[in-house]
Parts: sequence; structure tokens; C-alpha cells
Amino acid sequence: MILSICLSPGLQRTVTIGALTLGEVNRLQSVVVDVAGKGVNACRVLQRLGLDAVCLGQGGDNGEEIFALARKEELNLRLVTAPGMLRTCTSIIEMSVDGGRRVTELVEPTAPVDAACVAAMDTAFAELLPNTDALIIAGSMAPGFPASYQTHLAEQAHARGISVAIDLQNAALRDAMRAEPALVKINLAEFAAAFLAPSFSGGEHSGVLAEKAVPPELRAAVADVSRRYPATTFVLTRGANSVLSASRGELHEYPVQPLPASETLSTIGCGDTFLAGLVAHLRTSCHLTGNPIPAAALAEAIDFASRCAKSSARTFSPGVLEATFSRFASQG
Repeated sequence: MILSICLSPGLQRTVTIGALTLGEVNRLQSVVVDVAGKGVNACRVLQRLGLDAVCLGQGGDNGEEIFALARKEELNLRLVTAPGMLRTCTSIIEMSVDGGRRVTELVEPTAPVDAACVAAMDTAFAELLPNTDALIIAGSMAPGFPASYQTHLAEQAHARGISVAIDLQNAALRDAMRAEPALVKINLAEFAAAFLAPSFSGGEHSGVLAEKAVPPELRAAVADVSRRYPATTFVLTRGANSVLSASRGELHEYPVQPLPASETLSTIGCGDTFLAGLVAHLRTSCHLTGNPIPAAALAEAIDFASRCAKSSARTFSPGVLEATFSRFASQG
């Protein structure tokens, strides 16, 4: 089983509109509500790909609504009891904007958890771990979890010989490296913020990090960081640009064929979909435990993960692949 941890689950409300007019009444064209959160989205994709997966997270006062949606799509979700309401994040997709669709995200704060919730999470994790052969930890944590809680979970899995894949940011990412994860999947801007600041600044869509060609000095810096973590393979996405991998000082670059704007409905959750596709391919090819992961196997996994992400971008829901998607289809 693949166990996916989500310590900030919630609802994703995706609405479409012709064009958003501030200060006026806006009538929506459609509304879609999904269970969401980075770990939830990854689990959804893994199940769609035919793998045995479960997502563990915390519930809330609206937990029954979450479970009702999960049951409807047969999502394998386990929530421990927690106080407060799970958040709802809203994506407003404008369908008639010049140059393609525009997405505005409204992200609610996450309700804090209490000590009883943390204890219940510990118990549930301990129950699931013996049947787990791969662990995914992705996304932020609700207030109330101990600062190194995700690292604590990863270290328990690593001690049992379970492969760990993470998608975390900043201090949480740096701390989790103590658990020697097999795989870290983040975007290049997140990698730079965690390991290369202030030498390389900017974001995914601006500055040196957004350039189509990766500058030699940035390539060298990424490779140098990977030498410090020899047990880990880093896979760094760059939006519509190429994907980088780094392991033990070796850097590889993989071209990406961008999805046309006319086919893109929403990119929310595409990074989670990419992570799930990467883990799924590496696990089924028996290379997730590789140290380092063979270059040829990683290239195939990245190609497959890219196809998964593109399929998700053609839908309005996070971590949802098209009904026609086949893991055996050629690149497209």
C-alpha cells in the first residue's frame, strides 16, 4: 500500500465564469466541489492508476461532508477526529480572458488541531505503517502539529525501510531531509527558496528561476545541494519549461511539451498529480527504492508524470485524470 499524508485537507470549490468584474454581481457558469489537499490529490491519482493507496489526514466539524464526497468517488480516505471546520479553498476560473483562461485562488486559513488530534494521528499512522511500502508526505500542516511532525513520520517510515517521497517547502523541507527521503518533488523556485536563498531569488514566473534555459551557475548550485543529500533524488518542475533531476551531484534535464492554452482548464493540483504519477511509475517499475534511481527509469517516470499532469490540467478538479487517460498511451 502507498500511504499519503495530508495534514491540511479540505474542500476545493472550483467555479467558472466568463469574466470576473470586481465590485459587481457575478453569475457563475458552473460549480464543482472536491475533497482536496496535496496528499488527498496524490492519493486520488494513485487510485485512478490502479494502485492500492490510502490518504490519512484530520477531519473537522464538517468531516461528514468530506466523507460523503470521498465515498461518492470511492476515494480511500481516513480522517482522525479534529476540532474546527476543514477549510474550503475556491478557484475562480475566468473562461473569456484574452490570451487564455485566468485562475484566481482564494485560500482560507487552516483550523488548528489539538493534542488529542495529534495523538490520534500517531495511532492511525502506527496502524497503517506495517502495510505500507511507500510513503508520500505533501503540503503544509495545520497549526497545532509539532514543528517537525512530518519529519517524525518520515523517520519512522525510513527506519522500517519504507521509501519516502516528499513535497514540502522551506524549513519543513530542510528538516525532513534528516529522514533521507528517496524522492523530493518540488518546483525549482521552491527548491531555491529552501536551499539557495538569497543567492537565487524570484519565483516560478519571474526572474532567473523562470528563464527557459537554466543558467550554468544555477545548475551548479542545484547539483551541489544534491551532493549533500546522497540518499535523495530531486525532481524539480519548471512549469511549461523542462524538468530537472539531481542526484549525487549529477544533473539531468528533460524537455516538456507544453499543453496548449486552449486545452488547459485548471492547473490546480497538477503538481500533486505529477508527484503521484512519478511515484506510481517508479514503484511499479521497482525503482522507487533505487539509490540513486537509474537515469533511464527516472526519464520514463518523468515522462509519465508529465502526461498525468497534462491530463489533470484538462479537467476542472484537482488530481482528477481524464476518463480516457491510459497509463499505457504514448506521450501527448
